[in-house]
Amino acid sequence: MNKKNVMSFLLAGLLLVLLVSGCGGTKSAEKAESSKEPMKVRIGFTSWPTNMLVYVAQEKGIFQKNGLEVSLKEFPSTTESSNAFLSGNLDMCTYPAPDTIPPVSEGAKFKVIMMTDKSLGSDGLVSKPEIQSIKDLKGKTIATQLYSVDHMYLLTLLDNSGMSAADVKIVDMSMADAGNAFLAGKVDAASIWEPYLGKAVNGGGKLLYSTKDNPDLITDCIAASADMIKEHPESVTAFVKSWNETVLYWQNNRDEAEAIMAKKMNVSPKECHEMMDTLVITTAKDSVVGFTKADKATYWGYTQQKIASFLKDLKVIKKDVDAATIIDDTFVKKVVNE
Repeated sequence: MNKKNVMSFLLAGLLLVLLVSGCGGTKSAEKAESSKEPMKVRIGFTSWPTNMLVYVAQEKGIFQKNGLEVSLKEFPSTTESSNAFLSGNLDMCTYPAPDTIPPVSEGAKFKVIMMTDKSLGSDGLVSKPEIQSIKDLKGKTIATQLYSVDHMYLLTLLDNSGMSAADVKIVDMSMADAGNAFLAGKVDAASIWEPYLGKAVNGGGKLLYSTKDNPDLITDCIAASADMIKEHPESVTAFVKSWNETVLYWQNNRDEAEAIMAKKMNVSPKECHEMMDTLVITTAKDSVVGFTKADKATYWGYTQQKIASFLKDLKVIKKDVDAATIIDDTFVKKVVNE
């Protein structure tokens, strides 16, 4: 074999080695990437229209795309979901914003990381047709979930009419049970949210008031535990990013998204569509605006501080709460600035 042939043989061998090692390297990299463990998040929520977006994110692979493995746990009441969250069995929990105040007043450690919606008629007070005003409720029986946002809403309506809880008979029930009790004629009125509010009205009830009259009073949000924020901030960011992408998906594919949501709420797609239209579904950008300090109702802390003071006056909470300390805008800002 001459020198030229030897050189060609050596070059061919070297090229073969490089190709093999290159392919092996690519496969190793692909294997390492595919074996990367997903970030795990446990979230609790109630059967509220906006909350059903978690099912859309799950079914459309949005959580998975962002490296998350999300465990979804649906509860019949905010009391039960909150108890599970506060006891450490969940990493995140959905909340009507006012419902975050009582546990914080008792020393709970969590932060509101994003807003999910504003109520524009999805919460309300429904009564028997013969009841024409709040004053007509004197001595009547009203069902609602104690210490929930709709309990607070009821107390607000009573207070604005010169009445108090002592003037009526408030029965503590879950939202579903309160709606069913009203439809069965067991109570005179119910302060409830969707989908139970719509069912009560369609069943012959009179809508006395709804949050359409007070659009900045009630917002909904998601809270993350202090441990989750400290130990797994990347998971929190990925969740906020996933939620924001799901909202955008819903905006552009309402029929498909709401078909999934309606099935989970056991309502028709048309009913789901109507419920979503009674809400302003907020994006990460909206949360940044809502978390920016201002002396007006658009600021989450401003509205919640008024509610905290109101709850203190009503002796629902015993300690003062600085509502601004409940929020953490870190994650929505990261998502918006990406």
